[in-house]
Amino acid sequence: MVAPASAAGVPAGVRPATITAPASTVAVSGTPELTLDELPVAVSPDVPADPATDETVATTSEPASGRIVTEPVVSDGYQSVGVTWDTDPSAPAVEVAVRTLTDGSWTEWVTLEDESSAPDPGTLEASRDIRAGTGSVWIEGASQVQVSLDGAAQSVDDVRIALVGEAAEVDGVAATTTDISDGVTRRTTTDAPAASRSGAARVDTGHAAVLLAAVAAPGIISRAGWGAAPQRCAFDVASTLLASVVHHTAGPNSYSSAAEAMAQLRADQRYHQDARGWCDLGYNYVVDKWGNIYEGRAGSGEQPVIGVHAGGFNTATVGVSMLGDYSSVVPPVAQRESVARVIAWRMAAFHRDPGSTVGYTTLGGDNSRYPAGTWLALPVVIGHRDVAFSACPGQAGYSLLGFIRQRARELIGAEFVNPTLSTSTVQYGGGLTVVGGVNSVINWTMTITDLRTGIRLVRTVGTAGSSGGATIVAWDGRSDAGVRLGAGIYRLDLTGTEAGTGAGVVPWSNQFTIQGSQNPPAVPTRELGTDLRFVPIAPTRLVDTRLTGASLGPASRMDVVVAGVAGVPANAAGVALNVTAVGTSTMTFLRVWPAGGSMPETSSLNTDQFRTTASGAFVGVGGEGKVSVYNNSGSTHAIVDVTGYFTKDAGAYGYSPLTTGARVLDSRSDGGRLTSGSTRRVQVAGRHNIPADAKAVMMNITSVFPDDVGNIVAYPSGGTRPVVSSVNHLLGNNVSNRQVIVLGADGAVELALQGGASHVVLDVVGWFGPTGSQGYNPVIPVRAVDTRWNGGGPLGPQSVRGVPLRPVGLPADASAAIVVLTATRQSAPMTFMTAWRTGATRPLASDLNTGSGRDQANIAVVATAADGVMQVYNDAGNADVVVDLQGWFSP
Repeated sequence: MVAPASAAGVPAGVRPATITAPASTVAVSGTPELTLDELPVAVSPDVPADPATDETVATTSEPASGRIVTEPVVSDGYQSVGVTWDTDPSAPAVEVAVRTLTDGSWTEWVTLEDESSAPDPGTLEASRDIRAGTGSVWIEGASQVQVSLDGAAQSVDDVRIALVGEAAEVDGVAATTTDISDGVTRRTTTDAPAASRSGAARVDTGHAAVLLAAVAAPGIISRAGWGAAPQRCAFDVASTLLASVVHHTAGPNSYSSAAEAMAQLRADQRYHQDARGWCDLGYNYVVDKWGNIYEGRAGSGEQPVIGVHAGGFNTATVGVSMLGDYSSVVPPVAQRESVARVIAWRMAAFHRDPGSTVGYTTLGGDNSRYPAGTWLALPVVIGHRDVAFSACPGQAGYSLLGFIRQRARELIGAEFVNPTLSTSTVQYGGGLTVVGGVNSVINWTMTITDLRTGIRLVRTVGTAGSSGGATIVAWDGRSDAGVRLGAGIYRLDLTGTEAGTGAGVVPWSNQFTIQGSQNPPAVPTRELGTDLRFVPIAPTRLVDTRLTGASLGPASRMDVVVAGVAGVPANAAGVALNVTAVGTSTMTFLRVWPAGGSMPETSSLNTDQFRTTASGAFVGVGGEGKVSVYNNSGSTHAIVDVTGYFTKDAGAYGYSPLTTGARVLDSRSDGGRLTSGSTRRVQVAGRHNIPADAKAVMMNITSVFPDDVGNIVAYPSGGTRPVVSSVNHLLGNNVSNRQVIVLGADGAVELALQGGASHVVLDVVGWFGPTGSQGYNPVIPVRAVDTRWNGGGPLGPQSVRGVPLRPVGLPADASAAIVVLTATRQSAPMTFMTAWRTGATRPLASDLNTGSGRDQANIAVVATAADGVMQVYNDAGNADVVVDLQGWFSP
């Protein structure tokens, strides 16, 4: 038995209809393989067919009618017949009629509908060998068929009679396809097309997203259920659905079972694919006279698949065809109900009002009533004849469009109608509106989410009254925190409930982009301190633009308050920061410097769209207690964490470098990988010449061979794990970040890993404590060398290059230079760099881990020799090096 179509999901107040096939219908266990035979027709009795074959069908002329009639053609074993000819846009329409010899008597002539539908121009399907022609008609049981053509047939080439029937048995075994006994399913299709048409819907309503529909899918007999053949080629998918086109197949209404209805569908599909050259059945859905809905073109329930059912109007429409001829016979109640249901289901998902109109620009075509480029206020539910020179869906079928529109509206209920954004690109500081219709009173909720982070930044509510088209929501460009959203890609979601009933409406969603730069007014300058000492604090987050939406656009600056907050006193003269770029749209770099000072031509951090990147920084405190952070290209979120501050106050700690860097952990030989959610305590003070009373260390944290995306947090032992990160890694990439790490009371540090497991290496180059003897001297950063433009070109494998620092301001009494070391244009997939003073042995520990395809920076504190020259080593391949002086330590 064919199960009845389900009416689940009907809104309250609408009585569901039960649609049942006759009790005699059965689902067969296999479907016969169909074959197509094409017979050339000699359209002029005096001129042979071209191409002529032994099967050419002869014709005779009827002078009285001016028509051409073929000789009878044997049709035993065939199920349907149609007539095709070469496509010729300049040729007149050809009128075709057929009659059959059944049970010894000829039927009356039946006109075949001109099915001049063709794939829309520009689609993949349009590039195939497409033939013009009629629709096919069911002739099973007829022993002969005869075709009559009007005189226009002599104006077209290669006229063929196309006969579809069952394939002959092979060795006594009939060919069959997959078992279809499961029949009816409540699902959308799974054999989706392989290609998508970019921007295919040439429409005026933007790109509506498909979300959960308020109208549930009706019961649909799957393609497997009716024995569909596979699609023959990839076809296109539009960006939205705008309208529904109602058709009839114009075949006989005498089918008496769902099995016979399925047989007609299979014959129509074979005719469309083989005789017409289409990829699949032209219709998206077919409905039989009992209301059973059949899935037509593959993927139609999942995407706005472009069919071939209304030339010039295929794109962004759904074609629903009634199985049968409804020229004079009124479609049964069950059939029209199911047509309304499938239309309500598909239109609701795209916010179309079946009783309204939508803007549509036609793509034209041979049989279209409108030339390409014509803009129409197109009714959302139309008959094929509204847009094509056709009688489809028959006069009786067409007369029911009013009922179908109204019924589909009832099924949908309240909705946002044709919503769209006022703009898809917002300039920084601007806002936008959602405009569209509302067919009831709806209490709405609007949210805006940053697609880079998934964080919701805006939520607002309101009420919209019934309207044919107006502003539903207006947004001023600010987050709930009152901050203007920065450059990036965002999603706006609009949900709601009907005020009177509380029933939910179909939510709507769309994306937009904010672009442009933001630069606040400059703050006053502030003299930078000298000989500053360090005070550690618990790692604290100062800024995370992900939470406020204030991302940085291209050539954009933000000023971050670092003094007088988070345990940093107002008189602090410098800070130890960790700066992180996340959600970056393209390759870029960040600069960090004292606010109020001139922006330097340096970089503190380099990153790109494939990674989250962190870098430590020593920065003098500028005007208004701020530091400036600048992004060069694209957009990025920025995070700023502080681990301590520099001051002249008594009790602060000096810095002392280690003569030789100390490796306090290498998990490759000590403890193994850190895994997600795990922590590890590492004793630091009291080892490797680091005094037991050290309060903080200058530590390089390296992720080695991580197996996925993740991050490592280093924080004082015994303390609460802070909401910060120390180093961020990608699959397989060694990444290092040097920063000030505060030690616990026991002189240890805790490591916590989130995400992909990784080995960890910890290298200490210096420490802060009561016996530390050196003070910090901040400067406006300055570039010392860039081997791309000066400094001798790239470093080769295992090569060393000296970088003079005196010319850019490093004083003679400086004991250690604070630099940012950047690698770019690396040729090796993996390499590392090390920096040290002239005359010393190169340390084994690396200062920077990097590889081809990513610019990488890291801060380094390098002891200086009398000549003020820093040595840089590159391990593998070629790499250019950039060195920026950020400050220094001195006794």
